[in-house]
Amino acid sequence: MAGPGFWGLPAGPILLLLLPQALPEGPLVFVAVVFRHGDRAPLASYPTDPHKEAITVLWPRGLGQLTGEGVRQQLELGRFLRNRYEAFLSPEYRREEVYVRSTDFDRTLESAQANLAGLFPESAPGRPEAAWRPIPVHTVPVTEDKLLRFPTRSCPRYHELLREATEAAEYQTALEGWTDFLTHLENYTGLSLVGEPLRRAWKVLDTLMCQQAHGLPLPSWASPNVLRTLAQISALDIGAHVGPPRAAEKAQLTGGILLDAILANFSRVQRLGLPLKMVMYSAHDSTLLALQGALGLYDGHTPPYAACLGFEFRRHVGDPDEDAGNVTISLFYRNDSSGLPLPLNLPGCPGSCPLGRFRQLTAPARPPAHGVPCHGSREPATPAATVVPLLAGAVAVLAGLSMGLGLLAWRPGCLRAWGGPV
Repeated sequence: MAGPGFWGLPAGPILLLLLPQALPEGPLVFVAVVFRHGDRAPLASYPTDPHKEAITVLWPRGLGQLTGEGVRQQLELGRFLRNRYEAFLSPEYRREEVYVRSTDFDRTLESAQANLAGLFPESAPGRPEAAWRPIPVHTVPVTEDKLLRFPTRSCPRYHELLREATEAAEYQTALEGWTDFLTHLENYTGLSLVGEPLRRAWKVLDTLMCQQAHGLPLPSWASPNVLRTLAQISALDIGAHVGPPRAAEKAQLTGGILLDAILANFSRVQRLGLPLKMVMYSAHDSTLLALQGALGLYDGHTPPYAACLGFEFRRHVGDPDEDAGNVTISLFYRNDSSGLPLPLNLPGCPGSCPLGRFRQLTAPARPPAHGVPCHGSREPATPAATVVPLLAGAVAVLAGLSMGLGLLAWRPGCLRAWGGPV
């Protein structure tokens, strides 16, 4: 299923967006990466699940928790990032260079820690006690997270947009075509699909895929064809959440918030001359799907475990005004550890995209200046704690400035009024 581009125009599969670089590579100045947690246990069971009585044996850490395979996947992702940014990042962790944010779930917090152990092996657990150093991972409660877990359930406007999508003729036609299938699924699973048939069908698919990945036998009704149909149902449901109609407005309430934060981080770091080099976000498939939707790059596929979407900012010789084209953004997507990451093109801007053009093209999908709908007044998309690493790196820069600017840097109230890093 081809995904929506900007304003709901077809973007086509991600692989069709691979085009040559438009500009020569410049020096890297900033990186943001958003990755899904590693392999986990199923989120739930279903009434007729043949393995439900053995849940505590099969998943000793509990449903939804990171598995040993998930730890390995994140270690591998961290090593990939170390290899890619060997010349950019310091060999050891420095708080002024790297900031890590996670959702408040065990599996994402642990994924971030495992990733960091691969990225900074000198600080990884297992080394002599004197050499090992834990690396902080920041988070906020799920109910307060407006950056990586979007409060769409409590947003009337988002529900209006979703209802418009699910009442569209294409959606209803597809749903009607699966009526018999969903009826059989209810009978097979003992699970009521009333109210949210596609969402609950996805949960069945998630359970089956987790069990299959760990070598557990599936019930006889869960044939390859059933799994394919469940995947198609999942894609339809995701498309309604991040695709047309009104894909850009949906993005303003979801993935556009994170996209806006990434761009704001870079601008503020550059404007203040701060040493922050990388921001890492440990999150979920829903986070990546919403971000892909905001970029016009959703291709109908769910990001696998440890999938990673990267933003690389490079500076080229040219006009000092970053919007004049001397700063470019390159995107990559790593969804398979066996090959090289895929370079992506923002629809309408092939290759390395000038920052000004990137901002212009993504503006409809990012929150309006007056604030994020359903979020109240405009505020930083991440907590005030994000200010800490940026200030830590700025101390040397601020030391030589006026006392007034120094006071501004050290008064949280002033920082929030200024906007603060996000």
